[in-house]
Amino acid sequence: MRCFSLAFACAFLTAGFSGAASPNPADLAVVPEIQVKARALVRQLGSEDFNEREDAEQQLEDLGRLARAALTAGATTNPDPEIRSRCQRLLPHAIALDTKARLDTFLADTKGEYEHDLPAWKTFRAVVGSEWAFFGLSVWSDRKLDAAARRVFTELVSTSANRRLLLAVDGPRTALADLVVWRRLDLYDLRSVRTDGEPREPTLEDVTALLFAESGVGSQYMLQRRGSTSSLMSESGFTRAVRGKDEKSLVYRAVLTAWLDSRDESREMSQALNIAQNLDLIDQACGLAARLLTTSAINPSSRGRGANSLAAIGSRKHLPLLNKALTDTLTVYTVRPVTSIDGAETVTYDVQVRDLALAVSILLTEQKLSDYGFVDRSGTSSSADRLSFSYTRHYFPDDSARKAAFAKWEKWRKANE
Repeated sequence: MRCFSLAFACAFLTAGFSGAASPNPADLAVVPEIQVKARALVRQLGSEDFNEREDAEQQLEDLGRLARAALTAGATTNPDPEIRSRCQRLLPHAIALDTKARLDTFLADTKGEYEHDLPAWKTFRAVVGSEWAFFGLSVWSDRKLDAAARRVFTELVSTSANRRLLLAVDGPRTALADLVVWRRLDLYDLRSVRTDGEPREPTLEDVTALLFAESGVGSQYMLQRRGSTSSLMSESGFTRAVRGKDEKSLVYRAVLTAWLDSRDESREMSQALNIAQNLDLIDQACGLAARLLTTSAINPSSRGRGANSLAAIGSRKHLPLLNKALTDTLTVYTVRPVTSIDGAETVTYDVQVRDLALAVSILLTEQKLSDYGFVDRSGTSSSADRLSFSYTRHYFPDDSARKAAFAKWEKWRKANE
């Protein structure tokens, strides 16, 4: 399937664009007579006569996109291995031509009067419109930005490299990951001295297409990484576009939000947290900070940093993000406030994930850590300053203090729900 998807992407690049097309997707419908003919030709691919098989294959190739449905059925469900093999060989070109026709129709519909079944477009529109889906069916979507989303999407597909990436978004995730890795590396290479010309910076469209595609992959699929995503954003003008005030800026912001929400690996989550904070995307930053704190596979220092960040930028509305961590007993740090003297054993105190979650919850509700029994190793235990909180600084002196603190929090929460 991966090879097939890549073959389709390459075939699409060779298809080119037509000068004029109807804006109505209904005009792309294949008439019943052609469908019947295509199915008959697919059956003929299994003929015992070699010339008949070759003739059928040539006719199916000539039909191009009109034979897509018949070729798809032949490639996936026909019991004859000869038919399956020939259909699989013909199908990528038919899909490429069909996608090209759909894209031409989409671009011709400059007023957005029709609904288009175009790869990546519905996904892109759903991202921009904050679509809610249930079992794959859209139940709500904000359509106010449809026109701006269409303008941005049209700009993205105007170059072959970005078009290739976008049209793979709705395909297999592994194939998309391959293309995303290739494209990310290519964008970094653009900035280096090349043998075929001067280096150039990635464009706004380049980075937007990359982030949109990456949001469908997730960080853990990215086996190859190079450089900083934030540098690509700033050098391409993407950061400036996100800070804008027009409707297109809201589209870029929605793409960035989807990318931020898709990060699921420690290093990229930390980088994404920095980006979100720098762009004042507080809810996304808090979501990333909470995921850093609550994700078990992440190293302890990153989990602690998540707690620090959430305490600094969060608010009371972000309390639900901490619920999962309030029962996590993993130790993320060991406090050693007492120096060993004359061979005496050093006293240590474990800081658990649930301790951090509780401390952040207390601070977000504008209470004092000292009122819940937390000790500040710096000696200022009465401090309630969220900016001074650190996962390496505050701890419980013993388990009884921890138990009492959680009981007090539960009582406070019930009284203030």
